[in-house]
Amino acid sequence: MGKVGIKIRVMPSGVDVNIEDLKEKVTKALPDYAQLVKADITPIAFGLKAISLQIIMPDQSPDELLEKIKNVENVENVEVEDLSLI
Repeated sequence: MGKVGIKIRVMPSGVDVNIEDLKEKVTKALPDYAQLVKADITPIAFGLKAISLQIIMPDQSPDELLEKIKNVENVENVEVEDLSLI
């Protein structure tokens, strides 16, 4: 089975959320099969920031991964920005 690179944007529930703490919680919630390559904080607009994750994982549906991230407290939205075979 091959591997895929996936880029995910995680949006917090508001501008008052401590984005550094949220980034730590999200990275700890990742399943064992998901290898975190990079985690950045990206400014969006009007003080709102998002977390951009780059992950390498087996070639399978990312639904379980996205669900684990969505279940983290203060996560409003999780969006796949890019998905490609490597």
